[in-house]
Amino acid sequence: MSAPQQWTANPAVQQAVRAGDYATILRFSRLAAGLTLEQLGAAGGYSASTLSRLESRRRRIRDVDELRQLADLYDVPVHLFGLATAAGDADGSNLAGRADGGGDSVHRRNFLAGTAAVGVSAAMQATPAAAAPTASTIEDVLFGRLTAEPLPAHQLAAQLAAARADYRAARYTRLARRLPKLLAQAVSSRAAAAADETAGASERLAEAYGVTAQLLIKLHDNGMACATADRAVQAAAAGNDPLIMAESQRQAATVLRRINHRDSAQKLVLSAAEQLRVATPAPDAAFAAMYGQLLAVASYTAAIRDDRDTAWTLLAEAEQSARHAGTSGRFNSTEIAVYRISIARKLGDYGAAVDFARKVDPRTITDAERRARYWEDTALALHGRGRPESAFEALLAAERDVPEEVRYRPWAQQLTHDLLEAPTGHSLTGIRDFATRVGVA
Repeated sequence: MSAPQQWTANPAVQQAVRAGDYATILRFSRLAAGLTLEQLGAAGGYSASTLSRLESRRRRIRDVDELRQLADLYDVPVHLFGLATAAGDADGSNLAGRADGGGDSVHRRNFLAGTAAVGVSAAMQATPAAAAPTASTIEDVLFGRLTAEPLPAHQLAAQLAAARADYRAARYTRLARRLPKLLAQAVSSRAAAAADETAGASERLAEAYGVTAQLLIKLHDNGMACATADRAVQAAAAGNDPLIMAESQRQAATVLRRINHRDSAQKLVLSAAEQLRVATPAPDAAFAAMYGQLLAVASYTAAIRDDRDTAWTLLAEAEQSARHAGTSGRFNSTEIAVYRISIARKLGDYGAAVDFARKVDPRTITDAERRARYWEDTALALHGRGRPESAFEALLAAERDVPEEVRYRPWAQQLTHDLLEAPTGHSLTGIRDFATRVGVA
């Protein structure tokens, strides 16, 4: 259960840092995020050819300002470029040391304010009294107060790919900064689309609403998540891609489950699976992956409803789809293994959950967001099993691997509070410093 190797720990990257080889650092960062030159360039206003020249050392970086701009675009920690961290950097790290008398509620409220005020780094550092958003918000887009110029289809698609990469990498602060403008551009692009382009524009809009809903789900902003998930389904209905529709319905079911409409969530996700099966007469790997994801969500929902037999039956069906999907996609046997931990924990089988966790090497989990789920279920299962030392070790591993997940999610803060309050809390070396870092008083 050790923390997975990060790209910054690669020996070639470490050598590049020592040599001041910025090109190699940039290239490793982009490849670790799974982005093409075209996708990254469109997200940051560079041409793919310019980025290619930068990564191959055929174009020099002009000055420190451009170096900082590239660090932000590539999501490279600035210290790797020999730069000092600016006081106003909105990477979320400054929040870790700002816990005050308000405890975890203040900690999360500051981040939520920063999420609403996307693009304003000062808001990410605000005290509660000054945390009101001062820039465009997701609500501004939903209520028509923020508009943006339409983007060409390929450029909007690249921006969406970059946003999804941020979500998968658990870069929630960075994703929050880009969302209102991206969502407004998707809305405008659909409104401006010609008749023969409406379906494609609608699908891109559904994806934009979808990634917004995913972030809001992470932040437990259930009201806004409901609104954006519903709009994702509506936009997908105007398109022609059954996979986008299925993904939108999967997110909507997650929101329904979050607000305790578990029966409705189960019906929706199983209906989505059936619709996808009917709409895909010649199933391929992408179909198998999405179909399996829907069944896995239904399995987890059944576990929450304490329907043990249904939970394990549906997961077995999801595993068959994972085999058909192959090993190239994100839904594979490792994803099934992570779901096993989640389901066993939700059913109260903490011993089984711990045993399942031992069989998973987190380094094989590609997406940081999914590794975060692994660490969450592992830590909570260990705590439920009565092993506070191991639970705290899993928390520390999660902090090293996916720091934003630990700093802003309620599960980590509640577990930290429970460990502190336990009779053995005083014996956990470093627990009080950790609690301060994650905003637990």
